[in-house]
Amino acid sequence: MTSRYPVTVSLAAAAVVLAGCAGESGIAAPASPAPPTSTGLRFGAPAVPAPLNPASIEKAPCDAMTADQVASLGAPLKTARSKPADPTGPACSWIFDYEDVISAVTGAVFTADPTHGGISGLYGQKQFNGLTRFEPFSANGYPGVIYDAATNSPPGSCGLAVGLRDDLTYTISVDIDGLKHPFAEGCELGKKVAGYVIQYLQKGGR
Repeated sequence: MTSRYPVTVSLAAAAVVLAGCAGESGIAAPASPAPPTSTGLRFGAPAVPAPLNPASIEKAPCDAMTADQVASLGAPLKTARSKPADPTGPACSWIFDYEDVISAVTGAVFTADPTHGGISGLYGQKQFNGLTRFEPFSANGYPGVIYDAATNSPPGSCGLAVGLRDDLTYTISVDIDGLKHPFAEGCELGKKVAGYVIQYLQKGGR
C-alpha cells in the first residue's frame, strides 16, 4: 500500500488561505479591513473567552498531546515529530502506528503570519468567498472553524483552526486513511485534538 501525501500540505494551504493575498486564483481579499462588530472582532468572528499563552507548545510542540490521548483518536502513537521551524509556526506531527499507510495529525501555533487576524481571518475568507467549507465549532469554549479552500480534498483529510487568542490560532491538519477503521471521520478527530490542546494550555502547559 502506498503512502498518502505529506501531512504538511494542508497546513501550507492554511497559510495561503489565511494570508488572503489579492490576485491569486480562487482567493479573494477585502480591499480594506472590515469594522469590528459588537464582539470586538472583524467579520463577526467570536472572541476567545480568555487568552491562552502558547509559550509551552511553541517551545515543545509535541507536549500538546500525550501518547494515551493520541491513542484515543483511533490508533497507538508510532512517533511524534517536532517541527519548531515549520513554515506555519512551531508544529508537531503525531504519526499513528497503523498498517503501512502514513496516517497522522499535525498541529501548529500559527505564528508565521502574525497579520492574519486569528479566527477572524477565516471569517473574512468566508465572507469574501475564499473557502469552499466553513463550519464553526467549539473546543472547551474556544471558537474554532473547520475550513477548506479546495473542492476535491481526499477522504480522511481535514483542516481546522481554534482560537488561542483573538489574534492567534492553533491550526490542525488531519491526514488519515479515511476509508478504513479504526479512525473516526477526519474532522471529528481534529476537534478532539483541538480539545486536548486547549485543555493542556488551560492547565498552564502542564
